[in-house]
Amino acid sequence: MEAIPSGSFLEEFTLVADRAHEEKERFLIERKNGRHVVVLSVDDYNEMLKMIYAKKNVASGS
Repeated sequence: MEAIPSGSFLEEFTLVADRAHEEKERFLIERKNGRHVVVLSVDDYNEMLKMIYAKKNVASGS
């Protein structure tokens, strides 16, 4: 995961978005107020949700 200052993210949004989608990269956007966020592709996000759902089902015995 690459950390990027929020100003750089705003300047290079298209590049970051393309890398997240095409190269499956994840980015930590560092904000001055400490309220950082993560950027990732919707495919990666959906895959994470599937894994969480599967682990919850295994834990509950379903």
